[in-house]
Parts: sequence; C-alpha cells; structure tokens
Amino acid sequence: MQALPEYRLSARAGYGYIPGLDGVRCLAVAIVMIAHAGFERIVPGGLGVTVFFFISGFLITRLLLAEASEKGRIGLGNFYIRRFLRLLPALYVMLAVTSVALIVLGTPPLLREVATALTYTANYLFVALEFQDAAAAAGQGLPGVRVAPWSHLWSLAVEEHFYLLFPLLLMLNLQNLKRMAWICLGLCAAALAWRLTTLHVLHWPSNYNYVATDTRIDSLVWGCLLSLLLHIAPDGAWRRWLTGLIPFILAGGLVVFSLVYRDDMFRESFRYTIQGIALFIGVLNLYFWRPLDFALKLLEVPLVSWLGRVSYGLYLWHMPVYDLTQQITGLEPGGAVFLLVAVGVTLLVTSLSFYLVERPVVALRKRFGAHIPLRIGVQESANP
Repeated sequence: MQALPEYRLSARAGYGYIPGLDGVRCLAVAIVMIAHAGFERIVPGGLGVTVFFFISGFLITRLLLAEASEKGRIGLGNFYIRRFLRLLPALYVMLAVTSVALIVLGTPPLLREVATALTYTANYLFVALEFQDAAAAAGQGLPGVRVAPWSHLWSLAVEEHFYLLFPLLLMLNLQNLKRMAWICLGLCAAALAWRLTTLHVLHWPSNYNYVATDTRIDSLVWGCLLSLLLHIAPDGAWRRWLTGLIPFILAGGLVVFSLVYRDDMFRESFRYTIQGIALFIGVLNLYFWRPLDFALKLLEVPLVSWLGRVSYGLYLWHMPVYDLTQQITGLEPGGAVFLLVAVGVTLLVTSLSFYLVERPVVALRKRFGAHIPLRIGVQESANP
C-alpha cells in the first residue's frame, strides 16, 4: 500500500513541534474569554472548552505514545510529576492572589470554594449545588449560587480526573493498541449513553452533563483516538475516507448544527458527541489535507502562536480578573469598555504569570522527561 502524504505532521507519534496547535489554543481561549465577558449569547464559549479538551487528549496521547515507542514503556511517576509542575504553580499563585483581593474587597471565598479549587474537584461542587437548588439553577448555565470567581476551574478538574486513569489504561494496552482504540470508541459511546441516562431516566439537572467528569470525558477521548489511529494505522483507509473537501464540509456542518440547534436535551447529550466527531475530522484535515496549509500558516502567526502558548494562564486568570474588574470599576459585562479593560488586565497578569511562574520550572520539568521544543518554550501545556 502506498504511503499517504504527510504534509505538516508525522502521523506516527513523536516529540516534535506540532505546527498550528498553539494557534488552535489561541482561538479556543479567545472564544471562552469573549463569551465570559458577557457575550455568551452570540459566542459559543462551551465550544472553546470542548476544543481545549480535544487538543489536550490529542497532544498528551501523542506524547505518551512517543515515550512508549522510544523507551518501551510509559513512566507514570514522571508523567504525574510533569503535570504537577506544569499546572499547580500557576494555579496556586492565581488562587492566592485573587483570594487576597477578594478578602480586601469584602467578598472572601468560602472554605469549600478554596478546597475544591485546590484539589481539582470544583466541577463536583457545582454538581452538589445543582442538586441542592436545581430549581434556582434551571436555565442558568452553571449553578446560580455564586461561587468565588473560579467557576471555570470545572474544566481543569475534568481534565485532571481523566489523566489520573488514562495513562495507566494506555500503559496496560501498549502491546495491543488496536484494542486501546476500541476502548476509546467504547468510552465515547458510554459517555453519550450515560448523558442520555442522566437526562431521560434519572432526570438529573441538565448542567450535570456539562461539568461532570463522567459525562464529559469523551471530549478528551476523541482527541486521544485520533492520535492512536494515526499512530497504529497511519496509511489506513480511514484517512482516505475522512480527508478531503466533503469530509471537511461535513465537519464544519456538524459544528454549525451543534450550535444552532437549541433544544436543551440535545445540547446536554448529543452536542458533545457531534462536536467530538467534527473536531476529529477537522483536525485530521488540518494536518493531512494540503488545501488547508493556508490555515496552518495563519495559526502560526507569531502573535496568535504566543497567545496560544500562554492560553493556560489566560484561562486561569480571565474569570477572576473579570469579577474583580466588575467589583472595582462598576463596569458591567457585555459592553465594549468592559471587554477592553478586562481582557487588557488579563493579558498583563497572564504575561507576569507566564514569565515569572511558569517559565522558571521548565528546566525542572525537563528533568522528569518533558520534551519542550525550543521554538515555543512550553508545548506540553495543559488545556482548560
């Protein structure tokens, strides 16, 4: 069988720089930040989070497969240490700074808020609040009860819960990666079935499906599956079937449909599956369909790439900065002035965090096996 062309990315997993990936992160965090600034009615912030999940699964799986190919094993201990060094310093600095600011302003965070933020359990705090006051929370997106301006940390909790188990599952199936691919498909199907069960059988609040780890893991698994299939079947017929103009148009149509169809039951069940399939096809075409070379070039524009590199900090800081901006200035979300001020301050504090907190630990992360291309400084980044 003739090998399929690899225009911008090696299909088999490796440690090298992935062009455009930071640009995709930039777009995702921009969607989230604009939506949370009061424009959620016209900007689909949830889609930005789903993109982050997908990219995270795609990248981390690729890195784990590369490690297994090079060393014949996956070092779980070093993996968890790298995650700790990548995530916690910036998170804990943000929590400390914003806690002090909230105390000064007279709106101190509750102990439960601090505890769940520190331990990556914020999503299940939201779940508890949903069940406690489902009527008040109905139709409000995240729970109506005010949680210190760290409500966005639910997505980091989902991601870290997933990575507590996925590397171990992958390690146990290194000798049979085809079986691992089937397991991933099974997880995607099971997540959809569980979402339908919570909605139609258990009648739990619909927002449970938005924030709970057990209902959202497929958004990460679709990315994992793409890395797996590229690694074990780089020249498989599946790539021919899913690459080209028609599959790309189909992916775009699926995304649009998932956004414009507003039925609540659909949005908290099939929407995530449809978006996962669309991202699977879309990212595949981004790297293996030559007409999209122009898109990769745009995603590699220096400013776009840099914003993607600091996207973890942007995600961490934007909600507390928005909250503090509103408290201090009296500006209301949804206006152009609020957007400019809040985003400007977020960029400033994110830059300080990136260069003073995140960058100094790069050398330490490398000691535990992190492969960080010099071009970008931090590629093994977390995704919100």
